[in-house]
Amino acid sequence: MKKKNLFGTILMIAGFTIIAAAGSMRLWADYKQKSMLDTFQTTLQAADTNQGASTGAEASADTDENVLGVIEIPKIELTAAIGKDVSTETLKYSVGHFEGTALPGEKGNCSIAGHRSYTYSEFFNRLDELTAGDEITIKTSKGSFRYVVYDKFVVEPSHVEVLDATEDATLTLVTCTPIRVATHRLIVKARLQ
Repeated sequence: MKKKNLFGTILMIAGFTIIAAAGSMRLWADYKQKSMLDTFQTTLQAADTNQGASTGAEASADTDENVLGVIEIPKIELTAAIGKDVSTETLKYSVGHFEGTALPGEKGNCSIAGHRSYTYSEFFNRLDELTAGDEITIKTSKGSFRYVVYDKFVVEPSHVEVLDATEDATLTLVTCTPIRVATHRLIVKARLQ
């Protein structure tokens, strides 16, 4: 009887530890995202105060927080910081910009990836709800850029041509699909207005 009680106690402790670890990872991710948004807001305020001149706050955002800008998608109630890369570390706490693609507001294909993960970030969990005509706004220290969705489709992970340069100023959002299985990639395409 004592062995059963000991085994049950061990299982309860293990279960609690797993739940606590997942919860703490989620809390840390939320804290990190808020910190990135706050730092970016400080950058914008400093730039406004100095009439667009580079400031110490802007340099801090570039190096310490890795913040490129903020993406807003009203239809799915999303506001998230955009990291300057798509590294595993960046995507734990934000969406990320694919290095080598156009920057927001520039001619070419600005490409951004985000997770649909329950462990770290769920920023793109509702991306599949977007349809043609929906608006996406990206704010950077260079301005605010409004994109309108024109296409949505699913590809194999090997189809990286969705990141290829374009003639016009376009936006490509990339996430795994379906949620939890992640065998394919959901792609949302939008054009700068």
